[in-house]
Amino acid sequence: MDIGPGPVPGIRCSKVHTMNADYIAIKAEDWLQTLNSSIWGGGFGKARHLVNRQVPKSYMCDDPEVEMESFLRSNGFDPGSAVAMLTAARVEDAGESHGRVGRLHVSAWVTAGLGNTVRAGTTEGTDRLYPGTINSIVVIDGRLTQAAMVNAVITATEAKAAALQDLGVKARNSQLLATGTSTDAVLIAATGRGDPFRYAGTATTVGYWIGKTVYEATVRSAKAYAART
Repeated sequence: MDIGPGPVPGIRCSKVHTMNADYIAIKAEDWLQTLNSSIWGGGFGKARHLVNRQVPKSYMCDDPEVEMESFLRSNGFDPGSAVAMLTAARVEDAGESHGRVGRLHVSAWVTAGLGNTVRAGTTEGTDRLYPGTINSIVVIDGRLTQAAMVNAVITATEAKAAALQDLGVKARNSQLLATGTSTDAVLIAATGRGDPFRYAGTATTVGYWIGKTVYEATVRSAKAYAART
């Protein structure tokens, strides 16, 4: 399977499996500018470690931030240099894709659990919700303004929804096509080097590569999920 030219330079990704934890660890040689929608390191920040952690479908915690800090420390991470996400999807089934043109290089990793698919703009009772999350991590070798980082979230989300549409994935409790799950998360990271970007929408070169890599990574992970279930 062709996943492109390889990760952004200075970025290493590994799938870690231990007796107590499974997770994706993405390590950067230098600090990354980040925008994260998940619980640990949420919002704008900086990080050298991007973590997507697999938890049981029965995972419940009164204080997930405290529990996540404990997890990070026990697995050798400095919580102050990490941003982290949670998923019940198998990290072994993560899809990845990489693209490069000139000095621009973009990498995406996606874990897709489709047990709780929904369509934005519709409502479902909490008694109908099931475990299921699509987590997307995008690393861009470039300098993005904060506005461009937000724009990248939009582009990545549109790519995820397009992948589900093309796969014919429907919302769990309807015949409408799904746009995601009820607990999806997005993490955008930029190296801060190379070309500057003020925009990252679909009409831009960087937006094209964000969309392409997230789309491909989502399709690969969703197909792996479907094969298991």
